Amino acid sequence: MPLKISTWNVKHSQQLIEDHPSADILERIGRVKDTITLINADILLVVEGPKGEAKIIDFCDKVLDNAWVPVLLQGPTDGVGDRDRDYGYDMRGTQWVWYLVKPSVLPQCRIQAATVWHSFIGRDNWQVNYWGQFERDNHEHYRQPQVLIYRLDDGKEIECIGVHLKSKINKDPITYDAEQNLTGDYVNTALKARVKLATEARNIRHYVDAKFRQLEAPALVILGDCNDGPGQDYFESNYLFFDLIQNLQGEVLMAEKYFNHVLFDVAKDLRWTARFRDPILKIPASKNPLLIDHILVSQPLCNGSFPLKVHAKAGQVEHEIFERVNADSNPKTISSDHRPVSVVLEDTVIV
Repeated sequence: MPLKISTWNVKHSQQLIEDHPSADILERIGRVKDTITLINADILLVVEGPKGEAKIIDFCDKVLDNAWVPVLLQGPTDGVGDRDRDYGYDMRGTQWVWYLVKPSVLPQCRIQAATVWHSFIGRDNWQVNYWGQFERDNHEHYRQPQVLIYRLDDGKEIECIGVHLKSKINKDPITYDAEQNLTGDYVNTALKARVKLATEARNIRHYVDAKFRQLEAPALVILGDCNDGPGQDYFESNYLFFDLIQNLQGEVLMAEKYFNHVLFDVAKDLRWTARFRDPILKIPASKNPLLIDHILVSQPLCNGSFPLKVHAKAGQVEHEIFERVNADSNPKTISSDHRPVSVVLEDTVIV
């Protein structure tokens, strides 16, 4: 039976469940509901979700009429979530990561406590050496990756690793020297953010390595908003010389641990999920499409060794649905500034 997995950054989703919503918010609610309904995913990762269990329960009720429900950490006694709980997920801030699933799928899903992640890695933070500096700093996930485990009827499991990596927003003023080279605090802030971002990706790979020490061929999906833009090429090319997604995918020489991107065979002009202005390269948002929302899958989900398989052309950015739903929107009523990404896993055909 096919399984559709999607990820979508629903910008400021907490606004959608506030009391006394404005006319613009009510319109946004309708557009978000229509988008999720048309995508019709079995498992949907919501990025920039509301903070805490009570609010994501309200989101599913008020926005989705409970056609999709949250997968919550089990309570100590009743086996369900606690509406007042915001512990256990190890998330900070107001933008949380949540899995929403169809009610029919819920019995096959469970959320893994963040303590398990930390146990597999051996710590909940790590030291960072900034580029060209000997001084070390401590860093940790501001938004702890959330792991959903989906159990198939035959007992085999898929682990979905939902991420929302560190933002590269930089509020320092942009300054140049006489030769138009970037100078000052802007560069330092930008480089520190990108190094931290890269170490978050490496931490995710450490978790992946731990899974390979437990299982010969784990079925893993990494999905979410990796924040690898804007300004993604300038600093990486001129200062850092690395690529974030390669950090997540792994080394191709370690083929059994390499992750395939579900959009690798999508047409180039469709392979983007957001448009943001690039103040460094002076590119307006309308001319700067960025792929910053991703779904990557481990080899067992590609090579036919697992009951479900990602076939060619199985992944897509949901451009058609997004544009149809937002055809007459404006900046205040558009559903989000990100477009959803989806992949369909089909039954493996054994020849």
